Amino acid sequence: MSKEPTKSFEVRWDDMDLNGHLRNTRYLEYAATARLAFLVDSGWTPQDLLKAGVAAVSLGEEVRYLREVLPLETVTVASRIVGLSTDGARWRFEHSFSRESGEEAAVVRTLGAWIDVRARRIAAPPVGLLTALEAARAADCEVLTSSKR
Repeated sequence: MSKEPTKSFEVRWDDMDLNGHLRNTRYLEYAATARLAFLVDSGWTPQDLLKAGVAAVSLGEEVRYLREVLPLETVTVASRIVGLSTDGARWRFEHSFSRESGEEAAVVRTLGAWIDVRARRIAAPPVGLLTALEAARAADCEVLTSSKR
């Protein structure tokens, strides 16, 4: 992929923890919103996913905090696909959070999968969605195993 998709957020008062920093759950929420923006930009709205009978599920998330993010700052989240199974059923996104100064503030890595909403099982995505995911693979993207359990 030539350019990583980005999504910017203005940090609001209700995004803060008791120490006055961006609270930990908000990093995960911003990352999820950035993934949704990637899907929409790739032509896959939530309605399109439901029509195709698939939904994204998170299997695990890891956050590395590097710098404080304070109220009224704008953070920009750059998203990369750093893991994808050959059938596209499992994926790993890496979201890099940057402050206005350009400093990296955090990195969120999310391991997820597509599920067939009727069967409630991990499944390969529709061909068009798989094509969009493959086109967005980072240069250092690893091949994930696709155990469909």
